[in-house]
Amino acid sequence: MDRDILETLFHKAVAAAQPELAVRAHLPGPPAGRTIVIGAGKASAQMARAFEQAWDGPISGLVVTRYG
Repeated sequence: MDRDILETLFHKAVAAAQPELAVRAHLPGPPAGRTIVIGAGKASAQMARAFEQAWDGPISGLVVTRYG
């Protein structure tokens, strides 16, 4: 395969795996009750941030991730 095609495919795959995009694409409708976010892992902070930005309503919860 051509190197340019492989680089394009690589960059598209990396972009599609960004937590900010993945979370927004899979959010359900708002529930009738409370919304609690729980997360752990390297991408959990980015995913929680994306959720907080996209969600309309109060949120509580805990996210644990590594520092740095």
